Amino acid sequence: MKISLNKGMETLAIRIPDEKIISVVQGADIPATDHETLGDIIEQGVKSHAPEDIADKKTAVIIPDNTRAWARGDLFVPVIVKTLEHLGVSKSNITIIIALGTHADLSPQTFAGLAGDYCAQNIRILNSANSNRERLTYLGTTSRKTDLYITKEACDSDHIIIFGGVLHHMAAGYGGGRKYILPGTAGFDSIQQNHSLTIQNDGSAHPMVAQGMLAGNPVNEDMEEASKLFLKDKTCTYAAVAANGSGKLFYADAGDLDLTFSTACSKLDQACCVSVDKKADFAVISTGGHRSDTQLYQSTKALFNAINVVKEKGTIVFIAGCSQGVGNQTFADVLYQFKGCPEKIGHRLVKKFNMPSYVAFRVLDILKRFKITLLSDLPVKTVQTLGFEYCADIEQFVNGLSGKGYIIPFAENILPVAAEP
Repeated sequence: MKISLNKGMETLAIRIPDEKIISVVQGADIPATDHETLGDIIEQGVKSHAPEDIADKKTAVIIPDNTRAWARGDLFVPVIVKTLEHLGVSKSNITIIIALGTHADLSPQTFAGLAGDYCAQNIRILNSANSNRERLTYLGTTSRKTDLYITKEACDSDHIIIFGGVLHHMAAGYGGGRKYILPGTAGFDSIQQNHSLTIQNDGSAHPMVAQGMLAGNPVNEDMEEASKLFLKDKTCTYAAVAANGSGKLFYADAGDLDLTFSTACSKLDQACCVSVDKKADFAVISTGGHRSDTQLYQSTKALFNAINVVKEKGTIVFIAGCSQGVGNQTFADVLYQFKGCPEKIGHRLVKKFNMPSYVAFRVLDILKRFKITLLSDLPVKTVQTLGFEYCADIEQFVNGLSGKGYIIPFAENILPVAAEP
């Protein structure tokens, strides 16, 4: 079998004997939808769901940062803004806020890539506040004791439009929707309080915090409560997109936040949840290419999905370009300092939580339970220092593996589930 797998901007062609492969794990046969059609759907949804007095309202359009480039904000955010203008909203009454969460501020030179040339040239675009206390407004405390601080410019707006993709998420269950409020536009401390719900008091991962889990997931339920606090006196439209099992956009909708989010999650499951008969001895996975794998930190989403269908102590060949490097220094430091000891960082997270350390905690657990070989553009020393194994020839390496395995070409998008161990 010859299989093509994406790594950054390149495509790797790998030959693997047919008898070594159980199957290529892909999503349902749902074709991509052209961008013009998706844009039309978003335009109609924004129009039909707009309040009657939209022309008099200050509107904030909350959009993804550069780690969610696959949602194509460069194409669809201009559609949203031009629709608002068509409805009578002046440019001065529109603010675009990049939902950074705790990610670093982005430079104005990157704004066109996130919101399109039209918006970069005509609309005020801001990074969310993160740790800038002068730009944060306190809105109250959730029942799970998250003190909710949200970016001031979002709080000062009357109408909120959230644009962003829905995908499976290791902590929130699903990305998208309410997640653009908390953590997206929230203050640093609020985000840490919410995300600390991923850890139990004994330093172990909360069992209900996982991909595809909403009900009973404390992280998600806290996010939902926070979104209601934020939107209490506002109107809101959510413009959602979703990608199929090969990373192509196939779905869009715009309307009520909760309904649109719930429907998009169902559509995503139909496209990207895949049942397989049993767990394999190994898996060869690709994050999906340059729109998903620019950083190792973000690329680990593919690992969290793939381990569902690999036996304990099995091998995962993890392909991710990582053209921008590791992506987070705290994440890298924890992988190095706590190599082989996820329990130690788990106990520390109970006392003082931060998300990059939690992601590293989860990766350390995977590295302890599986053999992970990383094929990337990172230097060999970096790969090995972080605890991954390295191979120079992927075809030779895979052909040398014992047993049978799965190929997952777009592992960030696919959530596989094994019917039997």
